[in-house]
Parts: sequence; C-alpha cells; structure tokens
Amino acid sequence: MSASLGLRERKKARTREALKDTALALFTRHGFEGTTVEEIAEACEVSPRTFFRYFPTKEDVLFADSDARRDTLLAVLSDRPGTEPPFRALHAAMRALASEYRHDRAELVARSKVVEGSPQLQAYKAEHQHGWEAAIVDALEQRPPAGPPIPREELQLLTALATAAMRVSVDVWVADPSGPELDVLLDRAFTRIGRGFAPDLR
Repeated sequence: MSASLGLRERKKARTREALKDTALALFTRHGFEGTTVEEIAEACEVSPRTFFRYFPTKEDVLFADSDARRDTLLAVLSDRPGTEPPFRALHAAMRALASEYRHDRAELVARSKVVEGSPQLQAYKAEHQHGWEAAIVDALEQRPPAGPPIPREELQLLTALATAAMRVSVDVWVADPSGPELDVLLDRAFTRIGRGFAPDLR
C-alpha cells in the first residue's frame, strides 16, 4: 500500500511540475493573457479540471513555488534566537531565501518578463506580497521578546523594508547577469537600510 501511495505522490509531483513548466513556456511565448488554461492542460495531456486540482487560478501556476518559499522564510524566522533583534532575524531569513533563488535564476528571469507584460499579474504579485508581509509580522510577534514589546506598526515597517530590500535585490540580480551575486546585493541593501534604525531594532 505504501509503495502505491509513494508512486501516486511522485506522479502528482511530476504532473504539477509539468503544468508549471509548460505554463511558463507558453506565457513566455504568447503572454499571460494570450494563454488559456485549456492550452496549458492540452500541452500536458491533461484536462482543465486536472489543472484546477493543482492550481486554483491561472495566476497561481506562475507562482507555484510561492507558498514553499514563504514557509522557508517563516521557518528560518522561528529558528532564530529570541534575543536577536527583528531586523537581523529578517536579514537571516531573506538570506536563506536568496540562497534558494540562486538555483532558479533562469526561471526568475522568465517569470519577471511575463509579469512585466501583464498589469493583471503585477496586481496579483503585489497582493501576494502583502499577504507574505502579514505572515512575517505575525511570526515576528510570536518570537520571544528580547526586551520591551515592539509595537506591531514597527514590525510592519521593518517587514516592509526587508521585503523591499529583497525585491529590489532580486530585480537588480535578474536584470544584470554580470553583476554581483544575489546575497551580496541583499547584504548591501540591508546595510543601507539598517543604518537608519535605532540599535535595539537592528
């Protein structure tokens, strides 16, 4: 029974990857709005109904790794020492994320171009990032306090700046393959931002 379940799970994982890769290829070729779910499903020899079992919307297939990336970031945050200031913990978490992104540069470049060509995707991405920020703030609030409680609005500001540092670093890294590595760009961004904070926050 367990072998059968393992085979089924591997098959589901392969189908999910095929849908994701095929969607990105079609979006790159025809644009996001110029590609239908039916075309993605047909290219993978599955039904549209099967597509929607894996991805609730067409937008979700382009950001298929988003939840896993967020979970990585939150896991790193929860593992950081309770005595560590929040901005430093955020830097460590974003660095862990950057380490994962380094292996997916080609996909990030392709996805960035697809998003640039679609106002609909730009709005989706912004909304998704807002959800990320809310989850990060919740995680920061759950960390053991190293001193006096930090107001939620302060944590929201720290988180918004940290995610902006990550976003800008990724954009620069994607745009210039001959430039510095992503972790170097990220460290520079955090250093510049960190100089503006009080010592107890950074």
